[in-house]
Amino acid sequence: MIQKYNFTVPDICDAFHGEVLIGDIFLNSYGAIDKFCGEIRTVNCPHSNSVVKEMVEEDGEGKVIVINHAGDKLCSMVGDQIAQKAFSNNWRGIFVNGHIRDIEVIKDISIGVYAKNAYPMKTDKSVGIGTKDKDITIGAMTISSGNWIYVDTNGWVVSRKKLEL
Repeated sequence: MIQKYNFTVPDICDAFHGEVLIGDIFLNSYGAIDKFCGEIRTVNCPHSNSVVKEMVEEDGEGKVIVINHAGDKLCSMVGDQIAQKAFSNNWRGIFVNGHIRDIEVIKDISIGVYAKNAYPMKTDKSVGIGTKDKDITIGAMTISSGNWIYVDTNGWVVSRKKLEL
């Protein structure tokens, strides 16, 4: 089922000034859904997306995976298989401070996917590399699992709690 949202990120910035942190990196929309929100689950990955693959196997009802590619090796953190698995397991979105691939397939999956850009090379497949549910830093913002993210084509904001919209 496609979730419909009645917010815009600019309206959230106006209504909750001082209560939300505004994202200062700029990402592109790649999924079939341009607007989403949810409780954050964080993932920090240096060069392997094995922890992301583990997380999308979980029930993601009401949640958004926020991935920080912390490595210096250029690679793709999410491809079509991960996006499809996240959709199948009820995740609302995938937010990647890094790159994705298979964008021609991901654009037809009914999930929100934002990333810096596409890059065709996969990660190395080392198991157990990376962390989940630990604080991550994206741009100037520290993000924790349990925070809430609101994303649309205007940008993104993070709140410590769910906003009453």
